[in-house]
Amino acid sequence: MQDLDMASVLFLLLGVVGTIAAISYSFGIAHGRVGRVNRITNGTIPRGNGNGQAVSLDAHIASQWTEGRLRLDSVLTLITQLGTSLEHEVERLRRLDHSDPLYEHEARQMVEPTLRRFTFDQHLREECRVLVPLLQFCAQDLADSQGIDMTKKLSVLAEIQASIESVDRR
Repeated sequence: MQDLDMASVLFLLLGVVGTIAAISYSFGIAHGRVGRVNRITNGTIPRGNGNGQAVSLDAHIASQWTEGRLRLDSVLTLITQLGTSLEHEVERLRRLDHSDPLYEHEARQMVEPTLRRFTFDQHLREECRVLVPLLQFCAQDLADSQGIDMTKKLSVLAEIQASIESVDRR
């Protein structure tokens, strides 16, 4: 019975990993197509001018867009790496011989690091759930206030959000 429960958890993990990989892949494709043409989406916006004067709201929003996009790229990369690691762990667990007297011991040793990776993955996906709406707001504001074409970027963010929501429904 324990084998069935562990197998169910591992198959669930594989489903999560596959979805996250699809998110990362779609974001990477769209990111490559969009390019890095715009100064605001490439460079950092200084937080002050050195004279103690406050930076404008436009500059803060542009800065949040840049920082948030870089963080989302980083989080999606980490999720992909964790997914690959989880896939390897599942494969190692499948190769264990159930008739081996050490099977239970070996399986238990593998469960703790796997659960740790899975927990970290959960936290990273939660960060994506927060970052995507922030980035959508920033992109829409940059489009409205500065006339920057953010259509493709908003489309990619919508795809990422939909993928995250589809994982949540499982």
